[in-house]
Amino acid sequence: MSKKRAATGFRGLALAPVTQNTLTGYGTAAGEPLPFAGQMTRTAKESGVDLYYDDTLYAQVRDIAGEEVEIRVAEVPLERMEDLGMGAFDETTQTLEGEFSPKSREFALRFVVDTVDGLPFYFNYRVFELTGVRFDNFTTRKDSPTVCEVIITGVFKRPMLPALAPWAVMQLKEDKSNLAACNSFLTAAETRPGA
Repeated sequence: MSKKRAATGFRGLALAPVTQNTLTGYGTAAGEPLPFAGQMTRTAKESGVDLYYDDTLYAQVRDIAGEEVEIRVAEVPLERMEDLGMGAFDETTQTLEGEFSPKSREFALRFVVDTVDGLPFYFNYRVFELTGVRFDNFTTRKDSPTVCEVIITGVFKRPMLPALAPWAVMQLKEDKSNLAACNSFLTAAETRPGA
Protein backbone atom coordinates (compact mmCIF):
# COMPACT_ATOMS: atom_id res chain seq x y z
CA MET A 1 0.00 0.00 0.00
CA SER A 2 1.32 3.45 -0.85
CA LYS A 3 2.22 5.95 1.83
CA LYS A 4 -0.36 8.56 2.80
CA ARG A 5 1.16 12.03 2.60
CA ALA A 6 -1.90 14.18 3.42
CA ALA A 7 -1.00 17.08 5.69
CA THR A 8 -2.50 16.91 9.19
CA GLY A 9 -0.64 19.47 11.28
CA PHE A 10 1.45 22.64 11.48
CA ARG A 11 4.25 23.05 14.05
CA GLY A 12 7.93 23.78 14.58
CA LEU A 13 7.79 27.35 13.30
CA ALA A 14 11.21 29.04 13.08
CA LEU A 15 12.34 32.40 11.73
CA ALA A 16 15.87 32.93 10.39
CA PRO A 17 16.85 36.56 9.73
CA VAL A 18 17.90 37.10 6.11
CA THR A 19 21.41 38.55 6.14
CA GLN A 20 21.90 38.80 2.36
CA ASN A 21 19.36 38.92 -0.45
CA THR A 22 21.10 40.20 -3.59
CA LEU A 23 21.60 39.22 -7.21
CA THR A 24 24.91 37.57 -6.25
CA GLY A 25 24.11 35.84 -2.99
CA TYR A 26 21.62 34.79 -0.35
CA GLY A 27 22.19 34.11 3.31
CA THR A 28 20.43 33.71 6.64
CA ALA A 29 21.39 33.53 10.28
CA ALA A 30 20.35 30.47 12.28
CA GLY A 31 16.63 29.84 12.65
CA GLU A 32 15.08 30.78 15.99
CA PRO A 33 11.99 28.85 17.15
CA LEU A 34 8.67 30.67 17.45
CA PRO A 35 6.61 28.16 19.47
CA PHE A 36 2.89 27.52 19.62
CA ALA A 37 2.07 27.68 15.90
CA GLY A 38 -1.65 27.50 15.31
CA GLN A 39 -2.49 28.19 11.68
CA MET A 40 -1.05 29.59 8.46
CA THR A 41 -3.08 30.82 5.49
CA ARG A 42 -1.64 31.87 2.13
CA THR A 43 -3.11 33.76 -0.82
CA ALA A 44 -1.30 34.05 -4.15
CA LYS A 45 -0.28 37.57 -5.22
CA GLU A 46 -1.23 37.16 -8.86
CA SER A 47 -1.54 39.54 -11.77
CA GLY A 48 -2.67 38.68 -15.24
CA VAL A 49 -3.80 39.87 -18.63
CA ASP A 50 -6.06 38.16 -21.15
CA LEU A 51 -4.93 38.86 -24.73
CA TYR A 52 -7.61 38.78 -27.43
CA TYR A 53 -6.98 38.64 -31.18
CA ASP A 54 -9.49 37.81 -33.92
CA ASP A 55 -12.18 38.08 -31.24
CA THR A 56 -10.87 35.02 -29.40
CA LEU A 57 -8.66 34.49 -26.41
CA TYR A 58 -5.13 34.34 -27.79
CA ALA A 59 -3.23 33.95 -24.53
CA GLN A 60 -3.48 34.38 -20.79
CA VAL A 61 -0.39 35.93 -19.27
CA ARG A 62 -0.14 35.27 -15.53
CA ASP A 63 2.51 36.23 -13.02
CA ILE A 64 2.58 35.07 -9.42
CA ALA A 65 4.81 37.46 -7.49
CA GLY A 66 4.53 35.62 -4.19
CA GLU A 67 1.97 34.83 -1.52
CA GLU A 68 0.36 36.95 1.17
CA VAL A 69 0.64 35.09 4.47
CA GLU A 70 -1.14 35.16 7.81
CA ILE A 71 0.24 33.10 10.70
CA ARG A 72 -1.54 32.69 14.02
CA VAL A 73 0.41 31.70 17.12
CA ALA A 74 -0.69 31.39 20.74
CA GLU A 75 1.90 33.83 22.07
CA VAL A 76 5.03 35.81 21.26
CA PRO A 77 7.29 36.96 24.13
CA LEU A 78 7.77 40.74 24.27
CA GLU A 79 11.52 40.52 23.70
CA ARG A 80 10.82 38.46 20.56
CA MET A 81 8.42 41.16 19.33
CA GLU A 82 11.40 43.52 19.40
CA ASP A 83 13.32 41.04 17.21
CA LEU A 84 10.38 41.12 14.78
CA GLY A 85 10.64 44.92 14.55
CA MET A 86 7.57 45.82 16.62
CA GLY A 87 9.31 48.29 18.92
CA ALA A 88 11.92 48.54 21.66
CA PHE A 89 11.95 46.20 24.65
CA ASP A 90 13.29 47.55 27.95
CA GLU A 91 14.89 44.73 29.96
CA THR A 92 14.76 46.73 33.19
CA THR A 93 11.04 47.52 33.12
CA GLN A 94 10.07 44.48 31.02
CA THR A 95 8.12 46.84 28.75
CA LEU A 96 7.78 46.86 24.97
CA GLU A 97 7.29 50.34 23.51
CA GLY A 98 5.38 49.18 20.44
CA GLU A 99 4.72 50.45 16.94
CA PHE A 100 1.70 49.78 14.73
CA SER A 101 3.86 48.98 11.71
CA PRO A 102 7.03 46.91 11.99
CA LYS A 103 10.32 47.92 10.45
CA SER A 104 10.63 46.10 7.15
CA ARG A 105 12.46 42.85 7.87
CA GLU A 106 13.03 39.69 5.89
CA PHE A 107 13.21 36.23 7.40
CA ALA A 108 13.39 32.68 6.11
CA LEU A 109 10.22 31.05 7.46
CA ARG A 110 10.59 27.37 8.28
CA PHE A 111 8.10 24.90 9.71
CA VAL A 112 6.98 21.28 9.93
CA VAL A 113 3.80 19.82 8.43
CA ASP A 114 2.77 16.46 9.87
CA THR A 115 1.29 13.77 7.60
CA VAL A 116 -1.19 10.92 8.02
CA ASP A 117 1.64 8.37 7.95
CA GLY A 118 3.73 10.27 10.50
CA LEU A 119 6.50 11.23 8.07
CA PRO A 120 6.44 15.04 8.24
CA PHE A 121 7.43 17.54 5.59
CA TYR A 122 9.99 20.23 6.51
CA PHE A 123 9.47 23.53 4.66
CA ASN A 124 11.83 26.47 4.13
CA TYR A 125 10.35 29.59 2.54
CA ARG A 126 13.47 31.64 1.89
CA VAL A 127 12.10 35.20 1.89
CA PHE A 128 9.25 36.16 4.21
CA GLU A 129 8.85 39.94 4.33
CA LEU A 130 7.21 40.74 7.65
CA THR A 131 4.45 43.35 7.29
CA GLY A 132 2.72 43.20 10.67
CA VAL A 133 2.40 41.67 14.11
CA ARG A 134 -0.72 42.28 16.17
CA PHE A 135 -2.91 40.78 18.83
CA ASP A 136 -6.29 39.43 17.73
CA ASN A 137 -9.47 40.77 19.30
CA PHE A 138 -9.58 40.62 23.08
CA THR A 139 -12.63 38.96 24.63
CA THR A 140 -13.79 37.97 28.07
CA ARG A 141 -15.31 34.54 28.53
CA LYS A 142 -16.27 33.65 32.07
CA ASP A 143 -16.89 29.95 31.45
CA SER A 144 -15.33 29.52 28.01
CA PRO A 145 -11.80 30.91 27.78
CA THR A 146 -10.51 31.72 24.32
CA VAL A 147 -6.99 32.52 23.19
CA CYS A 148 -6.25 35.98 21.88
CA GLU A 149 -3.83 34.87 19.19
CA VAL A 150 -0.87 36.84 17.91
CA ILE A 151 -1.28 37.40 14.17
CA ILE A 152 1.85 37.70 12.05
CA THR A 153 1.38 38.92 8.48
CA GLY A 154 3.79 39.12 5.60
CA VAL A 155 4.58 38.13 2.05
CA PHE A 156 6.50 35.16 0.68
CA LYS A 157 8.72 36.57 -2.06
CA ARG A 158 11.18 35.23 -4.58
CA PRO A 159 14.85 35.62 -3.53
CA MET A 160 16.81 38.08 -5.65
CA LEU A 161 19.44 35.42 -6.47
CA PRO A 162 18.13 34.20 -9.86
CA ALA A 163 19.09 30.52 -9.48
CA LEU A 164 17.56 30.13 -6.00
CA ALA A 165 14.02 28.72 -5.69
CA PRO A 166 11.65 30.61 -3.36
CA TRP A 167 11.03 27.56 -1.19
CA ALA A 168 12.33 24.07 -0.50
CA VAL A 169 10.83 21.03 1.20
CA MET A 170 12.22 17.75 2.48
CA GLN A 171 10.51 14.79 4.10
CA LEU A 172 11.49 12.50 6.94
CA LYS A 173 12.41 9.04 5.63
CA GLU A 174 10.55 6.01 6.92
CA ASP A 175 13.68 4.73 8.69
CA LYS A 176 14.24 8.24 10.13
CA SER A 177 17.85 8.16 8.89
CA ASN A 178 17.60 11.82 7.82
CA LEU A 179 16.08 13.15 11.08
CA ALA A 180 19.19 15.19 11.92
CA ALA A 181 19.18 16.73 8.43
CA CYS A 182 15.46 17.54 8.73
CA ASN A 183 15.95 19.25 12.10
CA SER A 184 18.95 21.15 10.74
CA PHE A 185 16.79 22.26 7.78
CA LEU A 186 14.72 24.27 10.30
CA THR A 187 17.52 25.80 12.33
CA ALA A 188 20.74 26.00 10.30
CA ALA A 189 22.01 29.16 8.66
CA GLU A 190 21.82 28.99 4.86
CA THR A 191 24.27 30.52 2.38
CA ARG A 192 23.96 30.45 -1.42
CA PRO A 193 25.99 30.04 -3.47
CA GLY A 194 27.87 27.80 -1.07
CA ALA A 195 31.06 29.21 0.38
